[in-house]
Order: sequence, then structure tokens, then C-alpha cells
Amino acid sequence: MLTRLNFSKFATALPVTRCKDTIHFAIMQEKEQKISPIKQRILYFIEKLGCSKREFYKKTGISRGTLESKTGITEDILAKFIATYPSVSIQWLINGIGEILITNTQEKEQKNEDNFTYLLDKFQQQSIEIGQLRERIKYLENRLGEDAASVNTAITANVG
Repeated sequence: MLTRLNFSKFATALPVTRCKDTIHFAIMQEKEQKISPIKQRILYFIEKLGCSKREFYKKTGISRGTLESKTGITEDILAKFIATYPSVSIQWLINGIGEILITNTQEKEQKNEDNFTYLLDKFQQQSIEIGQLRERIKYLENRLGEDAASVNTAITANVG
């Protein structure tokens, strides 16, 4: 036999948190709708650059509307932006610290670091090559010495 339960007693016992939940939900939505700081800086850069977003998207190859979306920023977007605008300071782009554009001093330091890395790699390659050539020379000298010894033996045998 089924009995009917009266839920009206329970309903009054539960605390009403609807207002709190609604406020909390609104705060969460507000947080989710904010554009990431990196995207905000890119949008600021576009504004300072004086070009339209359409031109920017075309030049960088970034999908239209990407910067206005509320989603995060991907490595692909950053890579395309940096490749198109290498003079923008990474420090500023990521952290918002410093000048927007890399100064000549920073650029020279980066070039010097790149040159140093290139020269170090080249030096290491040449060191390996020199080691290989030294081994080859030793091998050829030994072989030449063996050939010379066999020639002397052959001459001595023919003479005697």
C-alpha cells in the first residue's frame, strides 16, 4: 500500500539560498565573460597600431573574432602574433610590464645572444669535424707507414 508523503514540512525547513546562488552565478558569469589580459593587450596594440581588426586578422592569419571571444588564448595565436610583430615585447605581452615595443638595446642584446648561440653551435660542429679529420690523418699516416715498410722489404728482397 502506497502512502502519501507530505513534503511541505521539508520545504519550510530548507534555507532559502536562491538569492545567494543567483548573485554567485552572476559573479561567475562576469568572471567568465572577461577577455584574457593577453588578448586585451593585443587589442590595445591593434588600436595603437591604427589598423582595423579585419586587417590585423588578415595579416596575422588569426581567425576573425578570436580576440573578442571569452575563451583563453592559445599558443597558436601567440605564435602568429609574435611572428607578425616581432618588435612587440614578450614581457609586455605576457605580463603587461615594460614598453610595448622592444627598444634598440633589447633588440641588440637579443641579436647578440642569437649570434653567440650560432657561433657556439658552429664552434662545436667544427670541433667535431677537426677531431674526425685528426683520426683520418692518423689512419692515413699509419697506412702510409705500412706501405713504406712493405716497399723497403720488397726492395731488400729483390736486392739480396
